[in-house]
Amino acid sequence: MADYLAQRGELTAEAGQLASLFREPTLQEQFDQTGRELLLVLGMELVHRSTRPRP
Repeated sequence: MADYLAQRGELTAEAGQLASLFREPTLQEQFDQTGRELLLVLGMELVHRSTRPRP
């Protein structure tokens, strides 16, 4: 992520009509993405627990 953030300005300059793909996400977008990632991790943990053999 750090590498991408360091290069984002160059990518934006070279992207022409697609430059909006490299814009900085809004605070709301960052919050939403964090929520999706949290739900994914929690879901993976629940699936892992349910497939673990019981003693």
